Amino acid sequence: MGEMKPTLQSRIRGSVLAQAWGDALGAPFEFAPPDAVEKRTGKKWLVRLHPFTGKKGPHGMWVSEAPAGTGTDDVRYNYLFMELAVELGRMPRGREVARRLLDVYERPGDFFPSNAELARKQFELWEGVSRGCLGEESPRYPGVPPAVLATRSIGINYPTLAGLLVLPSAGLLFPGDPAGAYRAAYEADFFAVGYAREATALLAAAQGAALTDMSPLALVDAVLALDPLCLGGYFGNTFIRQKLPPLLARAAGKKAEELAEFLAWELRHFSVFDPFRALAIAFAALLSHPDDPSLALQVAANQGDLDGEGHWSRYADIDCYAGITGALVGACCGDNALPADVVGQVVAGNKAVYGFDLEETIARFARLVVSKQGKEERQCP
Repeated sequence: MGEMKPTLQSRIRGSVLAQAWGDALGAPFEFAPPDAVEKRTGKKWLVRLHPFTGKKGPHGMWVSEAPAGTGTDDVRYNYLFMELAVELGRMPRGREVARRLLDVYERPGDFFPSNAELARKQFELWEGVSRGCLGEESPRYPGVPPAVLATRSIGINYPTLAGLLVLPSAGLLFPGDPAGAYRAAYEADFFAVGYAREATALLAAAQGAALTDMSPLALVDAVLALDPLCLGGYFGNTFIRQKLPPLLARAAGKKAEELAEFLAWELRHFSVFDPFRALAIAFAALLSHPDDPSLALQVAANQGDLDGEGHWSRYADIDCYAGITGALVGACCGDNALPADVVGQVVAGNKAVYGFDLEETIARFARLVVSKQGKEERQCP
């Protein structure tokens, strides 16, 4: 007999936990010197979780030292997104995401009582764009009209992977409906510019497809054929739909270290915060290691920021890459493919440092998805 396919609940749980795992895997070494992993572990290839020993900060860990498995802003964003979805009983819309981001900035103690000041500093970057989305003026940007604030993203005027971090579980609310996931995630990513919204939408679409037991290759082909909002036009396909397929074709057959080196070289001209870079790594890692989430996350976490001659200048934004990869790979393989000891470390670390229980939040989030899925199936003729 063949192996049992993961259930819907298993895939949801796998996605959220693998996202948190990827975040915790890469975070102790993000932007670190190129020899940081080798100095600490004796090997150049990052394999397992390590505790945090650096300085605490608003976008990293909030306690130093922090145990292995603790996440950064990436896992905190996903926790807040899931809680908001459960509260609303559906996928949050852009204005609702803006309101929640602003709520955390204005009332951080209500959400993270043990780390209110660090939470406020983390969410400060969302204040302007969130007020702009809500049609409000900002005391931090006097004289700037709300319509302009709404276009300023997070203060960086090029596409970033912020939407992939704030909405990494959006597609889990749309099992079997990748086009619906695409539309909803694109709308909710109100702060993105350029093809960053397309990247967020494509990740959500891929998750929606993954929840139906579609093979990784078929999933990627189907998702990259989507254009439900007619973003392509006179000059051709959208940026990611045009650029990603040939890159994935060149990556075919490469695995582990070879794949990681290939991706670092091929994507070296993109900013470390670029959403295309992050999504390309996630899709390539999935296709190369569809049945091994650990190796897929390792490919994402072993990414260097290369100089003009192709030498590592530092590690890239590897906690984000690995977290985004985990959000996709975990939805495909389910939670049973994740190592139990790693899951335990991730849940315990985030509970100890940030005060939230990922298992409890995932359970309520999964019940919402399963309940909505059941209602939709009963309504079908």
